[in-house]
Amino acid sequence: MPKRREIIATHHAPDLDPIAAIVLFRQYGNTKQKEAAVALFLREGNEALNQLVGITILDRGKGEYDHHGMRNSETTASLVARGLQIPEGEKVVQRLLRKVQRSDLQGESLPFDASDLIKAMQRVKVSNEEIIELGTRLVNDCLEFSKRTLQRENLRVQKILCEFLVGKEVVPPKFQDYIDRLNNPGFERPFDIVEVFLVESQDKSEEEAKGFVGKLLEFEYRDSVNYLKAMEEVRTTWKKVVKGVLIVADVSDNPRFKDATRNSGALITVQRNTNGSTQIYFDTERINIQLVEALISMIRLEECLIQRRKIPKSDLRQPEYVEGIPEWYYYQAPWIIGKKKKPGQFILNGSITAPDVPPSKIPLETLREITIKAVMYQPLNWVRWCAERSAYYLAAGKGAP
Repeated sequence: MPKRREIIATHHAPDLDPIAAIVLFRQYGNTKQKEAAVALFLREGNEALNQLVGITILDRGKGEYDHHGMRNSETTASLVARGLQIPEGEKVVQRLLRKVQRSDLQGESLPFDASDLIKAMQRVKVSNEEIIELGTRLVNDCLEFSKRTLQRENLRVQKILCEFLVGKEVVPPKFQDYIDRLNNPGFERPFDIVEVFLVESQDKSEEEAKGFVGKLLEFEYRDSVNYLKAMEEVRTTWKKVVKGVLIVADVSDNPRFKDATRNSGALITVQRNTNGSTQIYFDTERINIQLVEALISMIRLEECLIQRRKIPKSDLRQPEYVEGIPEWYYYQAPWIIGKKKKPGQFILNGSITAPDVPPSKIPLETLREITIKAVMYQPLNWVRWCAERSAYYLAAGKGAP
């Protein structure tokens, strides 16, 4: 009878954090952990995990290897490193954990680094299995780059990028900027495609190494073209300035829409997808937490009223989910000690990593109105707002919970 392999589960469209955790299991774990199959990809939040007994769940489930809800600077990868008792003096691993922390908790994703390469795969809808295969390979390459204390060869990789762009219809600014930076032999970017290529070229033929990097560049190129399309989209999208805050709120399935709106000056972006799901993003360097908390509480109240649900007694501002309102997830990253950058915040009704969350019933026009009022009514008189919205639904003949 064949030996049963251990199973690892993580979320749909895995990002750098669980991928780094898998690499750590494969390099530092016991035999079962090293041979475990990544075979289950969760498409919801945490509610569907109760029956997953005997499966190692990464970045979901409120278990041993899920950092969400922790008010410290842990990531899934750091939890796995601690669980494996990897010494803090293991500099190569600590370098990886710092990169994951900056990526997952602060949103750092520098052009052509490991986080960015994996995000490009997510956004152009590469299969889960291929993201795991390519992602673990490139992260492993970057670890090996440090272990072998290799020297960067920027001009060598610059030539590969230039050859890749031959015949392309457009040269995205992101590509040109990186190519220009590679002109400097002293330019360094931890965990970038330079490190990936140099390890690949040592372990495989030049042709195979270029083939692997070329595949990664193709994902990056498609993603960059999507960004250029999103910038065009933003020119005609719905916008409103309220008390100096630029709000953009419209329908788009372009995964780079929020990046385009941010770079166009938006402090709040409401993106409604054609499947009904909605994501709300903030420039948290310029938007205070009180405004974000007011908005999430107003949205959760509206969801209850429009669906004629009982309004929970719990604080509707609370991070993550509120019981009875599965549509809306509020992410509030923890402060990282020693970092000046404010922690990220966003409000999600479904996402790339949780596509099966039920879509909100709140019309986009109502979300626009609520967002405007959240900015106008600072500080928010919560009792008055609840009374106004309940009265509106009663007057409309829709009743109220």
